Amino acid sequence: MIFSEVKQKINTLKKNTKGYITNFYPGLVDDKQEVEFMENEQAIVFIIQERFRKRCFFAYADEEAFVSLLLKVPSNTILEFVSREPTNPLEEVFDRGNMNAYATYIRKTECYVDNPYQIPGTGRRALLSEMYDPNCGEYPTMEAAEELDALHRQVFDPLCDDMYTIDEWKEKIDKKEILVYRENGKIMAYYCFCLEGRKLYSNISVNTGNANILYNMERRIFEEMWDRGIRVYYAWFNEKNDKALRRENKNAITCIKSRELLYNFIYIKK
Repeated sequence: MIFSEVKQKINTLKKNTKGYITNFYPGLVDDKQEVEFMENEQAIVFIIQERFRKRCFFAYADEEAFVSLLLKVPSNTILEFVSREPTNPLEEVFDRGNMNAYATYIRKTECYVDNPYQIPGTGRRALLSEMYDPNCGEYPTMEAAEELDALHRQVFDPLCDDMYTIDEWKEKIDKKEILVYRENGKIMAYYCFCLEGRKLYSNISVNTGNANILYNMERRIFEEMWDRGIRVYYAWFNEKNDKALRRENKNAITCIKSRELLYNFIYIKK
């Protein structure tokens, strides 16, 4: 079955029930995408083959009907559910469907009224500020694509992290959406980012060197975007990545106009 047919069934379910819950939103799946499909009177489950994983989507109006379909989902299928709540409101339902918690990611979106890097930090943060080098990092050439890909695959999980083909790495290089830091010709750190309208998406980073290297590259891009009038910045963090979650300058809280947190609960069928 192709997704356009599934979309019609989702619309029918929506019309014929008082309320329904779904983890699908427009733009995630192409209408011509082939899907594995299951349904009953009050629930729909469909599975698509993404590049590195199988991913499950759902829409349901009755928990029991949904659980009966989840039990049929094949092994090693990933299911994601995004919520503004810090605990998954569907945890019990997923458990009954034999879906196992795999990872939780937190998206932090902040709008600033002042540049937080201009606020003195304390401790290690103050030291990093003193060591700041605005020339740290370089935009790589196309030849760096395979080296970036190899380093990326050593660190990240294709089941829940962004993964790229060599051509996609080259596209990022061409768009100047990557800074790299080299020692003795070898890439020791990189920082991927992109401008989405008036928001800077701090996409993904790796640092195998000293802490100031990544600080320098992130601050360099932040300052450049700040000078261009960008005031909204966001990033996703694995909740277990305490180091990344603690990196902000707590003295700069007054610079934040607003902060929004979003949680992505990722499950897998064992």
